[in-house]
Amino acid sequence: MMKRIYIPLLLFAGMVWAGMMTGCSKDFLEKPKGGAVTVDTIFHTQMQAQYAVADMYKWCVPSGFVLTESADCREDALTDNVHLTLPGAAWVAANYNYQYYIFGNMTPSAAIDRGPTSASRADAPPFTGWYKAIRKANLVLKNIDNVSDATPGWITDVKGQAIFCRAMAHYSAFRLYGGVPIVTSVLSGDGQISIPRASVQSVVDSIVSWCDQAAALLPTTRAGVDYGKVTSLAALALKARILLYAASPLYNTPSDMKSMVAGARFGDARDSVLCYPTYDKQRWKRAADAAKAVIDAAPASGVKLWVSSTPKPATNANTDTYAGLGDYEAVCNNVYTSEDGKTFGLYGNPEMILVNTFNQKDPDRSQWNQWGFYNTSKIRMNGWGAKNNVPVEFLQLYEKKNGTKWTATPSGLDFKDYFLKLDLDPRAYQSLAFAGQWFNNSRTFAAYYKAATDGSYSKGAIVDDTNAGDATGSAVESVKFVARVDNMNDNHFVWPVFRLAEFYLSYAEALNEYSGPAGEPTTYLNLIRARAGMPAKSPASTDAFREDIQNERTVELAFEMHRYNDLHRWLKAHTVLSQTFHGFAVTASKNGVNPKPTNPFLNWELISYGTRSFPVKYYYVPFPYNQISMNYLGGKDWDGQNPGW
Repeated sequence: MMKRIYIPLLLFAGMVWAGMMTGCSKDFLEKPKGGAVTVDTIFHTQMQAQYAVADMYKWCVPSGFVLTESADCREDALTDNVHLTLPGAAWVAANYNYQYYIFGNMTPSAAIDRGPTSASRADAPPFTGWYKAIRKANLVLKNIDNVSDATPGWITDVKGQAIFCRAMAHYSAFRLYGGVPIVTSVLSGDGQISIPRASVQSVVDSIVSWCDQAAALLPTTRAGVDYGKVTSLAALALKARILLYAASPLYNTPSDMKSMVAGARFGDARDSVLCYPTYDKQRWKRAADAAKAVIDAAPASGVKLWVSSTPKPATNANTDTYAGLGDYEAVCNNVYTSEDGKTFGLYGNPEMILVNTFNQKDPDRSQWNQWGFYNTSKIRMNGWGAKNNVPVEFLQLYEKKNGTKWTATPSGLDFKDYFLKLDLDPRAYQSLAFAGQWFNNSRTFAAYYKAATDGSYSKGAIVDDTNAGDATGSAVESVKFVARVDNMNDNHFVWPVFRLAEFYLSYAEALNEYSGPAGEPTTYLNLIRARAGMPAKSPASTDAFREDIQNERTVELAFEMHRYNDLHRWLKAHTVLSQTFHGFAVTASKNGVNPKPTNPFLNWELISYGTRSFPVKYYYVPFPYNQISMNYLGGKDWDGQNPGW
């Protein structure tokens, strides 16, 4: 039986434990200064220890939801997924220093690392926040045996959760900086402690080892009351993800790709913190095996690729009920139908391996912080908020439903008709809102358009505002995690930290790089395409399959916080993100029809969103100046900073 969603006590942080952690010094090791609340107090009983476990989850398990304050946007804005218009949206995107980043002006004091983020709490400091998270996991590991009233089984389970959380926090830092210090204990506050950056190999091997340890300690399934806690399958999933990244060109660089990333290398022994010294094809085999291990272990955990008993690749037009959802949109909404196809609106989609159950309306947040939630999209707030425009260059990655590519028509007279007749991959229509479409009963039509030039129609309600809007009349917005059904009820959303489709694609990608596309790589690629309602592919060469699998991964996992990682590890970010982006801009018109229609025609034209720049040194985020100045990250004659910074 599948689990109903339940947000347990575990995921509402204990204020006692959080308060205990505020008396910490500012260096990355977070050495304690002491205080009235002690470790012994927290780890005396199981009830008290739960607070520490809860706080550990809040710091270590990532969420892609916009959860904190008004100056809070999505990581998508750093990629070609989303374009926020400037200068109006500068304050919205301040958490990522977006206004500097997209023009090639990131600096160590204005970098994209926001630190770990959770509901009801502002972002942690760049870089150092990940070590706050690591410290919380290490404190649990060190002290959980002291809980007096817990069973051995409960203690073993918590140890597995803490080892996983430590691995996840290290991974989160690694994906930004490359090799980072490895911290496996709660360090004392006596004297100067200095732990330099570790090599890529050491970080990857450590994370893999921790994942194996965690998998051995964790259960394969959880009861509904524990929905959101990690399982052994989640540990295998993190292992598979880090090994896929490690096998990819950013870290495992083939000789014919070294020149394109030379600007992000030292050219000497220091490069061990940036990449492996030599390319090794076997790393792809190791990644393939790890992804296949996730796939093979999934049934025992009750996890499967979600397809209705009667496959439903498309969402029913003009509906905002659970019953109308296509299978792909149902996955994103974390809902499923019973196998008889008659029961709708249940939670706990079986494709999810691990979710962050902080939903978008956390009761701890203040009214002002509710603004952060509305920066998920313009249509969610209706008249306010930030417009999450999707560039045409990204839209064109969605194939037509027949599997062919398309190129945007520069202008026309009826955008809604045009966009529907493109007959795109059903995933596009289940992830995007576009001008003129019927969105739901609350919003009716997506009113993204500018006012008619002859005054016959006023501007649409969600075209712009005075703060962070989009006066261009951009016609397409990301709404993958915007409540559309069930009266715009946000409570059914969870953040998919891992879902099974990722590992179908990871397995196909890695196995193709190791042995070519024939057989299972093509099989697993097409299983994902079949669920989406797309025709099968049969690329004949490794290069052709690489192009197909990268595109498939891009659209299947769109807006789920994969695009930044993927563009980097493929060494494609400096080309994809250094170009001029465009959007569809729409203007209301009656187009000569009399009497004028209730809903206007939407005449469109392609407009420029401006030219972005991605310097090669961006492949690794710069460490903050205050950490570099402490001289613990590097070694003799090197301060530990990444190249070019």
